[in-house]
Amino acid sequence: MSEIILEATYETLFMVIGSTFFAVVLGFIPAIILTLTAPEGLRPNKAVYQVLDVIVNAFRSFPFVILMVLVIPLTRAIAGKAIGTTAALVPLTISAIPFVARVFESS
Repeated sequence: MSEIILEATYETLFMVIGSTFFAVVLGFIPAIILTLTAPEGLRPNKAVYQVLDVIVNAFRSFPFVILMVLVIPLTRAIAGKAIGTTAALVPLTISAIPFVARVFESS
C-alpha cells in the first residue's frame, strides 16, 4: 500500500512542480506586456493592453475540464500521449498561465 501512495505522491509533485515551472516561465511574457502597455505603464498602448487583457480574463474563467478536452490534440503533439502525468502538464500549464500573468502584473 505504501508503494502506491509513494508513487501517487511522486506523480502529484511532478505535475504540480512541472506545471508551476512552465506557467511561471510562460506567464512572465504576457505579464510584462500587460505591465508595459497599461495606461500607466512605460509604453502605454491601449489596443494591445485591451486585447491581451480580454484574452487573460477569458482564459482565467474557462473551466479546466473543458480546456483539458479542447487541448487533447496539442497535448498529443507536445507530450506524445493524451493520458498520464506527463500529458497532464499541458492543460495544467495552459490553465495556470493567465493566473500567473495576472499575479505578476499586479505586483
